[in-house]
Order: sequence, then structure tokens, then C-alpha cells
Amino acid sequence: MTRAILRALNSPILILMMIIAVALQSSLFASGWMRNFQPDFVLILVVWFGLRRNFEEGGIMTLLLANLNEIHTAAPQGLFLIGYMLVYFGIRLISKLLVIPNLLSYSFLAGGSTIFFRICCMIVLYLLGASAFHWRYTLTSVFLSALAQTLFSIWIYRWLDRFDWITYKNNQAARIMDEELQLEGEGY
Repeated sequence: MTRAILRALNSPILILMMIIAVALQSSLFASGWMRNFQPDFVLILVVWFGLRRNFEEGGIMTLLLANLNEIHTAAPQGLFLIGYMLVYFGIRLISKLLVIPNLLSYSFLAGGSTIFFRICCMIVLYLLGASAFHWRYTLTSVFLSALAQTLFSIWIYRWLDRFDWITYKNNQAARIMDEELQLEGEGY
């Protein structure tokens, strides 16, 4: 019973924490020089959903978080939604084609996703006719942002792995708990 409740509370707790993280991200890194080192917590979680969640749950959570991030910015409507969904689908494709062995690999994937996300956003802005100023800023800041994203995501992925373990969202944790319950039921 407790396991089912914790498993069901995993996604709402993540959304609540992302609301807090987006607010902190936009307020702590608002000054000019800090903006280049601003981690994108939503993008880090989108990579996590692409690697650790099933298609439906990860897609819905990505849509919710993209909408949350769009509400909190002045970007054109749909820009972050397109970018995050392309990253999500790309991560799903990469996870099917390649073996991604550990959390450090996830962090490098998050850094690469930052570059991919920025390029996608620039293409969408170009198609909207609003990219004249943004190309220079993107080229000067994309690699610093990817580095910051990689460094921040190392700790965030460790925490997310532990959080999934505690809430039984991790398949291995659920199997171990089932084996323990079976052993107790047999009198061992």
C-alpha cells in the first residue's frame, strides 16, 4: 500500500519541485554574467524522463514542464514546447540506439541536449522571423551553458536516482522489494 502511494506521488512531487526550481532559476541567475551559467532544470528533467520513464508518462510530464517554463518566460508561445519535445524524442531515440551506462553519461547527454535545444529554438525563431539578435547571443553562450548544464546535472541525476529509489519508481527497487516480500511470505 505504501509503495503504491509513494509511486503515485513521484510525478506530482517532481512537478512541485520543478515549479520551485524554475522560480529559483529565473531569479538567481538573472544578472548579466550569471545568465551564461544558468542551468535549465526543466531540460535536465526532460533528459531524465526520456531515459527513465515510459513513453506516455515521460511525454506528458515533458509537456507539463514545457508549459510551466513557457508561462514563466517571455518567449513566443510554443517555442519551449517544440524544443523540449524535440529533445525528449531525441533522447528516446538515442536510448533505443545506444547503451547509456551510468549517471555520468546522462550528464554528458544533458550537456549535448542543451546545444541541441538552443539550435532548435534558433531554427524556430528564424522561421518566425525573430532571430536577428539571438544568433550572436546563442553562439557566445551555448558552450558555457552546456558546460554548466553538465556540471549541475551530475548532482541532480544522483538525487533523482535516489528519489526514484525511495518512491519505487526505479524498476530495480521495485524488484528487490517484491523479492523481499516473497521471502517473508515463505517464512525466511
